[in-house]
Amino acid sequence: MEKRELINIIDKILIRLGFIKENNHWIFFDDIIKIVYLKKSNFGNVFFIDYGYILNSVPLENLNMHIFNRISSSDVTENARINELLNIGNDIPNGDRLAGLEMVLNEKLGKNFLLIKSEDDLLCELKKRKHLNDIPLSVKKHFNLEL
Repeated sequence: MEKRELINIIDKILIRLGFIKENNHWIFFDDIIKIVYLKKSNFGNVFFIDYGYILNSVPLENLNMHIFNRISSSDVTENARINELLNIGNDIPNGDRLAGLEMVLNEKLGKNFLLIKSEDDLLCELKKRKHLNDIPLSVKKHFNLEL
């Protein structure tokens, strides 16, 4: 499989979810911007899907997004399947890859990601986290979160 074929598969899925393709990423516009990137690993033909939020009221500075996540799973078997689906060096038929990625993206992006539509929704989600170590200082200040 070529990278372009993987992009086309992900494109079909994300456009169905309401995203717009723009350069090397997909965007969903709400009060906050939701963004999805396809990123190639430095090792082999494996890709990662990164996703997160951009707050219109906070400068991005040198960031791609304010809140960053990666499609993965804490379940070892599920995570191995995600990595397998995003490895274009294997021989998974395109139809199977499409079905598998559609299931993964619908679950991982459809649960919370697409339901968060405003800064208030995002703040509620951030307050559920065990820690905020990966949240930029500008976002913590914006939300008046403990520093």
